[in-house]
Amino acid sequence: MKWEDVRKQYLEQWVVFEALSAHTDHDIRHIDDLAVIDCFSEARDAMKRQHELHKRSPAREYYFFHTSRDSLDIMERPWTGIRGAR
Repeated sequence: MKWEDVRKQYLEQWVVFEALSAHTDHDIRHIDDLAVIDCFSEARDAMKRQHELHKRSPAREYYFFHTSRDSLDIMERPWTGIRGAR
């Protein structure tokens, strides 16, 4: 499913979805195809659901966004390692 279709189907909702197809271009993660898992009216509920899914399957790409957003350009941050006491 494309983000444009999700926005039409889930008006003014927080959606939790899995990225089925994505690519990175200049540190921006672009979601090409996605599968909606759940939708919520409150951000807190969507964040909780995304966290639960990620905990069960950390290798999969789960996100939550509000359908008022025009696009899903996600800034990637490089992994810098584990921070700890010196």
